[in-house]
Amino acid sequence: MDSEFAKIDKFSDQKKRTSLYIKLLADLIQKAKVEDLKALSAHMVLESIPLFISRTVLTAFSEKIKSLKPQETKDVGLFAISKIQPRIVSFEEPMFNIRKTLAEIYEKEEDWTEAANMLMGIPLEGGQIQHSVAEIADIYVKIAQLHLENDDNVRAETYINRAARFVPQAEDKMLSLRYQVSYARILDFKRKFLESSIRYYHLSTELVEEERLQALSFAATCAILGEAGPSRSRILSILFKDERSAAIPEYGILQKMYLERILRKQEVEQFAKTLRPHQLAVLSDGATVLDRAVMEHNLLSASKLYRNITFDELGRLLEIPPEKAEKVASRMISQGRMKGKIDQLENLIEFETENVLLRWDSNIERICRDINFVADEIGNDHPSLIKK
Repeated sequence: MDSEFAKIDKFSDQKKRTSLYIKLLADLIQKAKVEDLKALSAHMVLESIPLFISRTVLTAFSEKIKSLKPQETKDVGLFAISKIQPRIVSFEEPMFNIRKTLAEIYEKEEDWTEAANMLMGIPLEGGQIQHSVAEIADIYVKIAQLHLENDDNVRAETYINRAARFVPQAEDKMLSLRYQVSYARILDFKRKFLESSIRYYHLSTELVEEERLQALSFAATCAILGEAGPSRSRILSILFKDERSAAIPEYGILQKMYLERILRKQEVEQFAKTLRPHQLAVLSDGATVLDRAVMEHNLLSASKLYRNITFDELGRLLEIPPEKAEKVASRMISQGRMKGKIDQLENLIEFETENVLLRWDSNIERICRDINFVADEIGNDHPSLIKK
């Protein structure tokens, strides 16, 4: 290729040289001469080549390599990046094009890490190119999405936070939805399940039709995994009363939780099969996220049925060791998610919530008294009716 370059470089007219390089580029692309294309990119970044020529040719180069086969594009593109990088300030546009092209190829190959790395190498802020707000937001959200596909919520959060500054200004509904979905997933990964559930639920009314039920399903899963207490009860109520919920796989366990029924081991194990790896994470006490959610829910359900109960009985009811039942109860009471007090001398817990069965009996008793009162009044005013 050196002889080809020498023939072109003997011309002093920059437009003529540029035209000849573009013609050479087209020929190399058509014949898919990978090694010669690499040589061309290396030649273009030489200090001896006028900037007007090198920028024009490398920009055309960055666009035309898309027509090569994916592996050829990667081979040529990665080599070009290594040569352009030392002079990135002079060649931001071709570098931008090459990185975006390679990111798309890696994404199609489901190589999420490399796809993200390609986009992360683009200087979106403070560079020579003035990228639009929408373009910056789009790339930051895309990087976050790629990291989430790789289960890397930490890096995803870094880029979704960067995107947060630009998404509102972009005024693009689809971009905004992509941002919101990514943010909901990050909250899910961070085990902020109740916050994530609310965001998924809102998305279930805004996404395209085929994605709405999936968002609703994610909302239900996160609500089920959330900490038992008033906040979760409100979310469960919203989800249960949404008529669409009857169509999602989580409806059975969602219904039981909303109705404050105790969950049994078999149905919990069945639900666990639908969870993603991070939702089955093992906590410091050896329990999984689901184990803790179910224990707390069942304990809260028990508080609606009993005025007090020993930890031995509670353990049998919840199918967990008595000491674990005491520990869970203590944590929920201290966090204000359940009202009650622990009597360690008697080894029992006293619930302060009103007992459902007692309230039911009380209501029946009150109704009976009212009926008797009305009957007595009728008897006083119309004795003949009573005699009959």
